[in-house]
Amino acid sequence: MAHRLEPLFRPKSVAFIGGSNLNPALKYHRDLGFEGPTWVVNPKYETLQGYPCVPSIEDLPEVPDLAFVAIRREAAIEAIAALRKMGCRAAVCNAAGFAETGTEGGDLQARLVAAAGDMAVLGPNSVGLVNFVDPMAAMMDQFGVHSVPKGVAIVSQGGGLLCDAVFSDRGLAITHMVGGGNQAVTGLEACADYLLDDPRVTAVGLSFEGLRDIAGLRRAAVKALKLGKPIVAIKFGRTEAGSRAAASHTASMTGAGAAWEALFDRLGIISTASESEFFETLKLIDSGQIPKGRRALVASVSGVLGVMLADHLSAGGFDLPQPTGERAARLRDLLPSIATPCNPQDVTMAAWNDTERQTAIYSALLEEGYDLALMVQNYPRDGMWDVSEYAAQVEALGAACRGRDVAALQIAPMVDCFPADARDHTQSLGLAAMQGLDECIRALGHAVWWRERRETLLAARPERLSEVPVAAPEPGARHDEAAAKAMLSAAGVAVPASRVTQPERAAEAAAEIGFPVALKALDARLLHKTEAGAVRIGLASAGAVREAVEAMRAEMARHVPDIPLNAVLVEAMAPDIVAEVMASVTHDPSVGPVMMIAGGGIEAELWNDSTLLAAPFERAEIARALDRLKVAERLKGWRGRPAGDREAALDALEALAAFALAEGAEEIEVNPILVGRKGALAVDAVLKLAERKERVA
Repeated sequence: MAHRLEPLFRPKSVAFIGGSNLNPALKYHRDLGFEGPTWVVNPKYETLQGYPCVPSIEDLPEVPDLAFVAIRREAAIEAIAALRKMGCRAAVCNAAGFAETGTEGGDLQARLVAAAGDMAVLGPNSVGLVNFVDPMAAMMDQFGVHSVPKGVAIVSQGGGLLCDAVFSDRGLAITHMVGGGNQAVTGLEACADYLLDDPRVTAVGLSFEGLRDIAGLRRAAVKALKLGKPIVAIKFGRTEAGSRAAASHTASMTGAGAAWEALFDRLGIISTASESEFFETLKLIDSGQIPKGRRALVASVSGVLGVMLADHLSAGGFDLPQPTGERAARLRDLLPSIATPCNPQDVTMAAWNDTERQTAIYSALLEEGYDLALMVQNYPRDGMWDVSEYAAQVEALGAACRGRDVAALQIAPMVDCFPADARDHTQSLGLAAMQGLDECIRALGHAVWWRERRETLLAARPERLSEVPVAAPEPGARHDEAAAKAMLSAAGVAVPASRVTQPERAAEAAAEIGFPVALKALDARLLHKTEAGAVRIGLASAGAVREAVEAMRAEMARHVPDIPLNAVLVEAMAPDIVAEVMASVTHDPSVGPVMMIAGGGIEAELWNDSTLLAAPFERAEIARALDRLKVAERLKGWRGRPAGDREAALDALEALAAFALAEGAEEIEVNPILVGRKGALAVDAVLKLAERKERVA
C-alpha cells in the first residue's frame, strides 16, 4: 500500500487552482520538467503558461493526485472540501490569513482541517514543495532548474530558509524542499518521516519555529537512528523575543529553547544554531565523511592557516596527535628542509603544487591512525590567480586517504573563498568541501556526536523513544510535603524517618525519632519554606524543638499570615552529607515530559548548575545528565573530600522519574536530595497529581 504522503511528493497528476498569481508556480513546474498531466482551475482563462484551464474543480478531466490551492482563504476551504469529495489525496494550501492572524483565522483553520479530512495537506500559509529527484514543483518560489541523484531533504516551516538554501553558494545537494506553513493538517514530522524512507535521501534538515506532533517527531527520530540518516534541526524562537515573533508569524507553539535541546539530545537529533552551521552540517553528512573519532590531522601549505585550524579543532574537543617514531623519521626525509614533522603539518611553499611529494608526506602521516584529515586553504576570486595551481594539495590528500578508514575534508576558512569549480573538484576526489572555519568545526563536532550518540541509543532499544506519553497530565491539587514523601517512598525514593504531629507535640515526636531533627511547617501552600521561616534544622534537644516551634509560629505570622501553623513534620537529620541534588519532572507544553537535575539546596538558582533531560528517563541517561553538572565533582570527592554515594543518588533520581511518568504527575520537585557517603535521602518534595490519581494514592 502506498504511503499516504506519496501523492504529495510523487504525484502522477497536478491541478493548480488560482489566477494569474499562479504564473511563477506554473512556469517553475513546467521548467522543472514534470511529465504527468497538469491542469489549471480558473474560469477566466483558456490557458495559463501553456496549461489548459477548466472553469471549476468539478470540470477537471481526472482526479488529480495533488492540488496547489492559491486563492483567498474562504474559497480555499471550499476548494479543498471539493477536492476531497472528488477523491484528490493531497493538496498544498498556499492561502494565508489563518491561525497566524488570531482568533478569526484560527476558526477558519479549524474549518480547513475539517474540510481536508484524511487528505495530506501542506499549509495553510505554505509556499509549497519541490522534488529534484522525481522532478515536480508545486511551489511559489523559484529554486533553480536542476536534478540530483541523491542528497539531503530540507523540511522547513517557512520559505525563507528554503530560499537561503539555494541562494547560498555552498554546493549542497538537495533532493526535496518542503514549506510546511501552519502545519494544520500535515506536519513537518510526517514529511521528515516519509523522506527518510527514500534511499536517495542521505539526511533530513528540519527547520521550524514550532511542531505540533511530538509523537510523530519521536517516530521519525527512531527511524533516522535505525537507517543511519541524521535529522539536522534548526529551531527558531528559542528566546522570549523570538517566541513572540514566531507566534505572530505562524501561531505555532514554540516553547523554551532548553526543553527543545533536551529533546533533540534524547532523540539523537543534531541541533544547530545558525543557517550556515545547518547547511554545512548537512553538507558534511551528505559527503559521507563522518569521522569515527576525534584524532585529527591538519595539513596545509600555510603555517598560519594550519595553526588557526588546530586552535579551533582543539577548542572543539578534537585531538591533534603528533607523528612519532619511525614515521617522524621518514617525514624528515620527505619534507622540504625548511619543514618539521608535526601536526598541523605545514609542507611549506617548497612543496607547493607537487602532488607526488605531498601524497607521500600525507601517506606517512596517516599511518599514525587519524580519524580525520583536513586540508586547509582559501581560494582566490575568479581572475586573480590560476586556481588549478591549488589542485595539488587536495589531490595529494585525496590520494593519501584513498583506501583508508579516515574522513577527509578540505576547508576554506573564509566562507566565500571556495568557488564552485574548486568545490566540485574536491568532492570528485571523495573529500567534503567545507566553507567557514567556525561552521566547519561545529559541523564536525555534530557529526562525531551523532555517530557516538546513535551507537548508544541503538544499543538501548530505540523503540522506547517513541513510546513516551505526550499528552499533558490533567490538572491536580498540590500535596503537602508529608503526603508527597509518603508516595515517593512507596515508589522507591528514600526519605528520612519522620512524624506528622501538632506543633505542641513536636518535641515528643523528635524524642521518638532521635536527635538531631529538622522541623517543618506542614501545608501544601508552602512552596518555599525557608523564605517563610517555616523550617528549622539541626535541633538537638526537646527544648530546642519547643523554642523552634514558637519562633516558627511568629515568623510565619509575619511572612505568610494566611497560613497558620497547625501541623508540623518532624524529621531525622541526614548524616555525612557530601552534596545536594535537586530534581523535578514537569510536562513542557511543546516537547512533553522533561526532567531537570541540578545542584540542589536554596542556592540552586544562584549557581545555575542545572541540565534538562527529555523522556524516557532511563538510568544511563540520568547518569549522563548528572555527570554534566558541577555537583558531580563533589560526588567524586572534590579536592580530597569524601566521595558521595553516586549510585544511591541515581537510585533516587531513577525512582522519582519512573513515579512521575507512571502517575502522570503534573509537577513534582525534590529539593534537595541529600547525598551522603552512604545513601541519599529526599528531604523536601512538592507534588501535584491529577485528580484521578489522588483517589488511588
